[in-house]
Amino acid sequence: MPKTPKLNGLAERMNHIIMERVRSMFSHAKLSNSYWVKAMLTVVYLINRFPSVPLNVDVPQRVWRGRIISYQRLRVFGCLAYMHVAKDQRSKLDNKSSHAYS
Repeated sequence: MPKTPKLNGLAERMNHIIMERVRSMFSHAKLSNSYWVKAMLTVVYLINRFPSVPLNVDVPQRVWRGRIISYQRLRVFGCLAYMHVAKDQRSKLDNKSSHAYS
């Protein structure tokens, strides 16, 4: 039923958990709110790759795909990243890279 969130408690609880983790990531990374979509996608990605009690401490992604999960793609959210500055956009003494948080 529309506008009756109490009838779908499980989904509402998961939405609450996701948003709490997004807030925590923002607090730690000190990013602007314009990155909220990336933060939410990161939280859902992590939830699907960590052990879950309802699955007898198995990993949801492994249960769905039937494959071993690789954790090589994990990075710190909001970490310092360097961008190359093209030759035509810098002078002889300027830095060859600039940094930003991603």
